[in-house]
Amino acid sequence: MRKRKISKNLEVAKLLPPLKHSFEGKEFDIKNSEVMQWLTKRPEILNYVWNNIKNSGAVVFDSQAGKWQGIDYEPEE
Repeated sequence: MRKRKISKNLEVAKLLPPLKHSFEGKEFDIKNSEVMQWLTKRPEILNYVWNNIKNSGAVVFDSQAGKWQGIDYEPEE
């Protein structure tokens, strides 16, 4: 069986300590996940997320303004 190749940016997840992702008796809320709080403090994970978003085509870069924007973004009036 071939070992699945994982992004180097995800290697940091191998260091995840024992943490809760959900809490018994409480409705699940991703913002309360200890796992997600730990992961999002790691630059490697943030780079992985950003690179995937950027490569997905969901955002575009405006070189004149020097800003990124979602392809469906519409300013509020």
